Amino acid sequence: MPIITLTTDFGLKDHYVSSVKGAILQQLPQATIIDISNVIEKYHLPDTAFIIKNAYVNFPKGTIHIIGVKANQTKDARHLIVLAQGHYFIGADNGIFSLLFGNDFEKIIALPENNSVFPTRDIFATVACQIAQGTALEQLGQVTHNVRQMLAFNAASMGDNIRGLVVYVDEYGNSITNISKSLYQQVGKGRSFIIEVGRQHLTISKISNSYSDVPDGEILALFNSSDFLEIAVNLGKADNLLSLKTNATILIQFI
Repeated sequence: MPIITLTTDFGLKDHYVSSVKGAILQQLPQATIIDISNVIEKYHLPDTAFIIKNAYVNFPKGTIHIIGVKANQTKDARHLIVLAQGHYFIGADNGIFSLLFGNDFEKIIALPENNSVFPTRDIFATVACQIAQGTALEQLGQVTHNVRQMLAFNAASMGDNIRGLVVYVDEYGNSITNISKSLYQQVGKGRSFIIEVGRQHLTISKISNSYSDVPDGEILALFNSSDFLEIAVNLGKADNLLSLKTNATILIQFI
């Protein structure tokens, strides 16, 4: 049974999400359609990449992922099928694919030009069904070898410090950074440290294993299920209480 996922900024009020699902089911009634998210901030590609990157790895290889964020075709944003890590991704070449995979692709197909004002329904849904039915990618468009680049800021180390950014704030107000557990271990080598957070320059000096390791209302740091450093407040919202919005700087100083 083919699995098709849907990631959009359409929201839940209008008919757009249902229209895409209906278009898929008309062509492929046996499809399983899974919403990754339909409430992404309008046109926000970094959030889109973060959410997809953390979700798609939990699906079986061969899953087809429709990306309906900034999906309209322009002279600078072709429509592409990208095969990466054994998964198929369909969307506009607006920078999202470089945010997801850098340049690590198995295959890239440029779809024919079109004039659709609703390409997620009219183009992407149809292409997803064709892939699910076994159509070779080369029959759907032209092989190409590059995608539009949108460079993400990566956490960096300098001496005894790591400097990173908050890259995503979840529904609980947890501020998720781009500092990976592997970079933390590589630079820290088991040493003590201070994490400086927020405008008040509050400090954290331990890594928690769970949110409940600290009393209610206290700040903490932990590595989340994706192994990235997260700043949180137990039963509170770190983004509001600590002013840790997207792009806020996080500094780890090892002692």
